[in-house]
Amino acid sequence: MKWLIEKSRYLSLMGVAGLLVCAVTAFFLGAYKTFRTVQAIVLNDVRDDFALIALFDCLDTFLVATAMMVIAVSLYELFIGALEVPDWMLVRNLSELKAKFTFVIIPVMAVKFLQRLLSGETALETLYLSVAVGVVAAALAAFNYVSEKEKMDDLEIHPEEEETRAQDL
Repeated sequence: MKWLIEKSRYLSLMGVAGLLVCAVTAFFLGAYKTFRTVQAIVLNDVRDDFALIALFDCLDTFLVATAMMVIAVSLYELFIGALEVPDWMLVRNLSELKAKFTFVIIPVMAVKFLQRLLSGETALETLYLSVAVGVVAAALAAFNYVSEKEKMDDLEIHPEEEETRAQDL
């Protein structure tokens, strides 16, 4: 039974593979959107406002693709083994992974808000959206603050304990 439970960590490879496929797809989609946007701008087929909206859409796609890649790398590092990637791509626990994810959600929401702002919706709809984006961003920031505070408190209580990574197993 112990062997089965220890080896079950490899089930996370399905999530890693799925996220990598999604990341690659999103990168190609972002490149396609960028090509089409630049083509439309060069051929003067689009107004300035719509060009900005399309450019922000490209940015949004690349942000999502990058987030998926970082989460896939982090899941692999947590559950399977060490990778040679920059430190900013790695996490030491699931709390850090959630924090990285929330720090991607906020810019994506900001991009979506800018797209809606530039598209010329009514002032009331824009106000509702801005309040919603602000509330969600504040909640995510509070979540990260509380998570970091709990992490620091745990380190003060148990300073001799080190975190265990998949490579240590």
